[in-house]
Amino acid sequence: MQRIFVADVGGTNCRFGSFVLEHGTLVLEFSTRISSGSLGSGQALFTALSEALSQPIEDAAAVVVGLAGPVDGQKGRLTNGSLTVDLAVVPALRHINCLLLNDFTLQAYATLMQPGTDALCVAGSPSKKDSGTRGIIGAGTGLGAASLLAADGGWVPVPSEAGHVAFAFLGDEEQEFRRFLCKELRRPFVSAENVLCGEGLALLQYYLTGQKLAPAQVGEQALACDTPTLQWYARFLGRFCRGWMLSTLCTGGLWIAGGIAAANPLCVTSPVFAEALRSCPGDITSILQNTPVYLIKDTDSGLWGAAFAGQVMLQQKSHVYSNVRL
Repeated sequence: MQRIFVADVGGTNCRFGSFVLEHGTLVLEFSTRISSGSLGSGQALFTALSEALSQPIEDAAAVVVGLAGPVDGQKGRLTNGSLTVDLAVVPALRHINCLLLNDFTLQAYATLMQPGTDALCVAGSPSKKDSGTRGIIGAGTGLGAASLLAADGGWVPVPSEAGHVAFAFLGDEEQEFRRFLCKELRRPFVSAENVLCGEGLALLQYYLTGQKLAPAQVGEQALACDTPTLQWYARFLGRFCRGWMLSTLCTGGLWIAGGIAAANPLCVTSPVFAEALRSCPGDITSILQNTPVYLIKDTDSGLWGAAFAGQVMLQQKSHVYSNVRL
């Protein structure tokens, strides 16, 4: 029996988990979360992980950390936060198998695990094919997007920073909102993250109603029923999903994760979302109609993806064949 310790560090929340790997099967033993703002350094992250799991880091066969930001080898940093991580300077990790990955690489892996198989199909028909490229997007504090490519009978994760690409606004009404966002955010252009994440959601509510609410309050008051805020947000989310589906050709399905959609499923079950998702002229429409879209309801999905990556790493260290490339 081997244990895999995992962490999924987002801009607001940091989730910790401990998995047991026994006879090739992963079992989640324990999970919890803390505020990401309480982590001042990489060393603090691993100290908090050990304390949360009530076990020393050295007890793990593998440690996998997902970070909501760019990762380069053993180093990474939060996009929406001050935390930086360098695995090489943490003494407790010197003799342990460790991985630092972008958080949406973990979410891509999670589509292969329990959170992905249990996800709710919100558009199209569930795919019976396992070989097609898979897409994953999610909006919370930040906006993540990745894909999982089918190659040589296996899977290759491809992270991205698609959330920072300029968002496409259509029509005079949306252009007015774009100008409002540019002024409020003091930016020359508006990214998809500016529109779809917590801050953008709060600004959308303010623009439409004059109410200044925290993102969680907007969810409770404006995304739980059919409101103008829900309609605008669902349309914007559907448009971004459509763009990612076409960019990745994820014929194996698109999975939606992240705090906003999971907490407010009307965002993806609304007819407005479906209309924006499929709205495309010509032969391209058939690609969109034939691609199933799923909502991941398990908020620990990143932990499952991290555990999967840890399992693959241990298999590769033991020279056991794996068809997943890390």
